[in-house]
Amino acid sequence: MGGRHAATERSRPARSGRVAAALLRGLVGLLVLGAIGLAVALAGLPAAVGGSALTVLSPSMQPTFAPGDVVVVRPRPALQIAVGDVITFAGRDPQSADTRTVTHRVTEVLPGPVFRTKGDANGDVDPLPVPAADVRGVLWYSVPLVGGLVGRLMTPAGAIVGVGVLVLVLGALLLVRPARQ
Repeated sequence: MGGRHAATERSRPARSGRVAAALLRGLVGLLVLGAIGLAVALAGLPAAVGGSALTVLSPSMQPTFAPGDVVVVRPRPALQIAVGDVITFAGRDPQSADTRTVTHRVTEVLPGPVFRTKGDANGDVDPLPVPAADVRGVLWYSVPLVGGLVGRLMTPAGAIVGVGVLVLVLGALLLVRPARQ
């Protein structure tokens, strides 16, 4: 009876080690699947339709999009763009003629076509109309928060943190690997 009890006591740590290892492998598997899903959503799908993924940098489209969200746009014929559509375009600064990429909502379609746009959080429409030739695409879908994370990981400090997390996860996988009998 004593031998049986001792064998049970010895098997508990081995069993808990196997459970911890299985949980960690499952967690790592989910993280890998999530990373692959994001890569497909932010690079694969847009590339397949001639679109692009862009990180929102300003709060002009809140509450629809916040800084750090990623918007994915795809081409659409200008004649099919309607009031209410969210478009990404080359916006021109009225004072300097510099261009920047802007994502705003169409408020009016004029002949040409030319579009009047406005950020959802802005009180006034944008000062310059947007010619159809400046439109890069129409909103297809968005992914919240991801652009901010990617932006942070692209800094030297973020790269160090990202590599550190990867090393810790791999080290943990090696440490909790159950012993083979």
